[in-house]
Amino acid sequence: MKLLNLLMWVIQFGFSILFPTVFFLILAVWLQNKFDLGIWIVVVLGIVGVLTSVSTTRSCLKSLRKAAEEAGDHTPPPAAFNDHK
Repeated sequence: MKLLNLLMWVIQFGFSILFPTVFFLILAVWLQNKFDLGIWIVVVLGIVGVLTSVSTTRSCLKSLRKAAEEAGDHTPPPAAFNDHK
């Protein structure tokens, strides 16, 4: 189950990096073709996409760090019958 949870975090991390930039670039190309705008729209929305990717990556890393800290807090198991002092 831990492996599946780790795989979920890796997929989420990759998605949070790629999706905003790709989305804004596709939107920019569509707007450029639809309204005959210049290359400036691609540049502006490309920058917005990269900034959004950075923001979501930071958020995802914070969540990942918090989950790792919670998983790392292991309490020692109770003493067995023969291990009493």
